[in-house]
Amino acid sequence: MQPGSVVPETTGVSEERFRNAMIAGLARAQKRVGPKALAYVMDLSTKALGNIFGGTAKSTDPKRLWDARAACPTALDDIADLYGCAIVSKADASAANLGTLPIASLLAKVAEAESPDSPGGVAKTHQELFDMEEHIRAVHALTGDWIERINSLRAPTRPRAVG
Repeated sequence: MQPGSVVPETTGVSEERFRNAMIAGLARAQKRVGPKALAYVMDLSTKALGNIFGGTAKSTDPKRLWDARAACPTALDDIADLYGCAIVSKADASAANLGTLPIASLLAKVAEAESPDSPGGVAKTHQELFDMEEHIRAVHALTGDWIERINSLRAPTRPRAVG
């Protein structure tokens, strides 16, 4: 918003670009779980879902779009990207804030141990490794969590039984 103005600036995202982004995310979700499962999590019939893809339904209820994330966590990423945003779960956001400190701490310990002036020179002594152990384990746990998250994002989800 401009100072002194009561009218906010527009986003610059056209209906067409929004729809294309929405369809891209829903197509990704449908590819991942199939049309029946996607329709189920969005509380739609498969016909209504087909209407969204076919263009007869221009858009859908925002709640249904958010529900599509149950089928595919990246279902809304294309829309968010149009607005210069990223969708991050609360759990991932709080964990992400903790990622830099353990890595930076370990990096400082490694640099110190690999210094030519350290007790082992550029090679790490047993004591230097023991001194780094807590930091190494923290980074190992952190990167292990990231790998699990990557695997879960790639893994196909199983459709829930209906009925």
